[in-house]
Amino acid sequence: MKFKNTLVVLMIAAFGLAVRAGATEIKDMKSSDWAFKSVQKLVDKGYLAVYDDGTFRGDQPVSRVVFASALAKLIDQIERGELAGGGVDLAELKKISDSFKNEVSDYDGRMKSLDKRLSDIESGKVVIQQDISRATVEFRDKMDSISAENQQMKKDIAALNENLGKVNASLEKERSERKKAQKAAWIGIVGAAVAGLASN
Repeated sequence: MKFKNTLVVLMIAAFGLAVRAGATEIKDMKSSDWAFKSVQKLVDKGYLAVYDDGTFRGDQPVSRVVFASALAKLIDQIERGELAGGGVDLAELKKISDSFKNEVSDYDGRMKSLDKRLSDIESGKVVIQQDISRATVEFRDKMDSISAENQQMKKDIAALNENLGKVNASLEKERSERKKAQKAAWIGIVGAAVAGLASN
């Protein structure tokens, strides 16, 4: 990480040698920003580019592809003899290096903090997934238990209905037999009364 950051500082220092006549406008930076001149030089020389909306978005990390592309352009210019180091370059390199020290150490600290937060989030995610799995199994077990209880209740209700039907049939039979017995008793009483009246 530190080697890469040192290369970036070296690149920025080396790129500060010449600026094209037509400067590209960087909409999200002010000329008072500490890195404005270096960024402007990099953009004007074509080592870095602004987005379609004219912003540089300097708070975003540099991808390996962008870094490799800028480094390749720098190496090509050095090999062609278009870039040469001197006292002014070394002074600018020291100035930029000093400016970047806090930024680089702050970046490392932020990356460690983000790594820890990501690790904590991943740990929390695992715990949540375990809780969801446990809750799902418990829910499935309860549903199976409720389903079994429901089946048993249906069987119990069917048995009760069958018993109730038998009781109703038995009561109906007894009621019918009582009616027959009452009818026979009344016939006997009426017959006895008629026989008694006839003998008088």
